[in-house]
Amino acid sequence: MNVITLLQKFKNKPVFGVQDIERAANCSNAYARQILRRMGERGLLKRVTRNIYTTQDDIYVVASNISYPSYISFWSASAFLGYTEQVLNVLQIACTRPVRSARFGNSNIEFVPMKHFFGYRKIRADNGEIFIAEDEKLMIDAFLRPEKCGNIDEIEKIFSNASFTEKKLVNYLRQIDSQSLIKRVGFMLEKTRGLDISGYFRLDKNYVVLDRVSGRFTETNPKWRVKV
Repeated sequence: MNVITLLQKFKNKPVFGVQDIERAANCSNAYARQILRRMGERGLLKRVTRNIYTTQDDIYVVASNISYPSYISFWSASAFLGYTEQVLNVLQIACTRPVRSARFGNSNIEFVPMKHFFGYRKIRADNGEIFIAEDEKLMIDAFLRPEKCGNIDEIEKIFSNASFTEKKLVNYLRQIDSQSLIKRVGFMLEKTRGLDISGYFRLDKNYVVLDRVSGRFTETNPKWRVKV
């Protein structure tokens, strides 16, 4: 099988590796690696990370397909969806297991293992599929891993701009069942959108700091028991 015929098999595949070449060309592992090296030298493909290659240019398509399952979240999802004006040079990918970081074009790809892994959707792009957090899960992920969102102001932008349904957000909060998360999300939701979801939950009497990254606060909110 010549190189051009082989490339045709992978032109619509976001990423591929040595094993994919082995199967497609019915060859040994060593020869598959030689094929990849030669195609790279000819500029016919790009190396993303160890044993991950692509013919695509869209970093969103590539990054969200390196590890399965995974999805774009945190500050990167906010930027992709237009909720922040910040320009980032890192693409953050939520995943289920530790994955080695990668470099693609001028951007870094960072993988963030998540315990509560659900709530993402698929977007069709010109050259493949992009997996990204649903807005309800993005709001939650922002407080699960606030250090990945820049600062509390950036989290507030997510809440101010997100397109969400109250029912799904409440169901996701119930699924995780964390008092501290419910308090932070509930407070921010009421502050930014005037939506009160306190009736769905029975809160304990403990206080939590809203901004876990800085740890700073100047007042307390007795309703949500949040230090702001």
